[in-house]
Amino acid sequence: MSLTAVHPPAVASARARGFRGWTARRPLTAFLVLAFAGIYPMMSLPILASHGLIPGDALLQRLPMAPDELAGLLLTMFGLLPATLYVTWAADGREGLRRLRSRMLRWRVGAGWWLLVVAGLPVLTVGTAMLLGDPLKPVDPVRFVSTQLGLLAANFLLVNLWEETAWAGFLQTRLERRHNLFVAALITAVPFGFAHWPLAFFGDVTVTSAAVGLAFYLILGVVFRPMLAVYLRGTRDSVLLVALLHSFFNRTSNDNGIAAGLLDGDARALAMPIAVIVLTAVTAVVIRRRLTRAYRAVLDALPAGDNHDRNQ
Repeated sequence: MSLTAVHPPAVASARARGFRGWTARRPLTAFLVLAFAGIYPMMSLPILASHGLIPGDALLQRLPMAPDELAGLLLTMFGLLPATLYVTWAADGREGLRRLRSRMLRWRVGAGWWLLVVAGLPVLTVGTAMLLGDPLKPVDPVRFVSTQLGLLAANFLLVNLWEETAWAGFLQTRLERRHNLFVAALITAVPFGFAHWPLAFFGDVTVTSAAVGLAFYLILGVVFRPMLAVYLRGTRDSVLLVALLHSFFNRTSNDNGIAAGLLDGDARALAMPIAVIVLTAVTAVVIRRRLTRAYRAVLDALPAGDNHDRNQ
């Protein structure tokens, strides 16, 4: 499959020579090359330090975040985000960057979408886990909510907003111009899985654990990316809301997250993928008219700065 954009680049970009010209002609290939050129070298630093192979383990222990969280930050800031910004500029110029920024700030999507993003996964996951046998446990509501909101804000502002600018705002969007929405999401799941694979190299590592880790992240992408693709369409290309949904997924599924904080038992591990699939399927049926390639063209035609809620 040739990873080239369907929409022709801006005239100035098309005339560019050298690396920018190549990037403008093959933006998706360029994005993957640039992103992974930053992702693996940068993520390897905390991994090697945690195993004592390079200096820095003592520093890792003093940081206010876990080593794997630092690796996730490096994944975004030194791989995905620079690649996205450069390729968007090379292919679409400053207008492309303005459009991308507009989507990152698009918040007028209707109260219903905000409610689904904020409450959908936590409620479905906790409810499903209870049906599977996990009982609720007593919590201090003020402390619980404040802790989760703090972790959510850090996750969203430091990682997920920028990460989904790359995955949803750039890669998924461009793939949708050529492919069915769900096919585009499954293609996106492959580099998504490989980008997160280094996280499997913390702790004790064997060939088996590395292979299992890669399989886990690929399967996670296959389940997770279609949900974000559906919500990208439903919220009229709002990268902001998709990134927030990503953060709520993390805060619901993590060992120190919402489900773990409210429930006793292990059923939440099964309840989480069930909740994702149900939320994706139900939403997709309700907004099925927005899932066509024709609607992708409608969204692509929106002017930069358009942040109004429309019932299309």
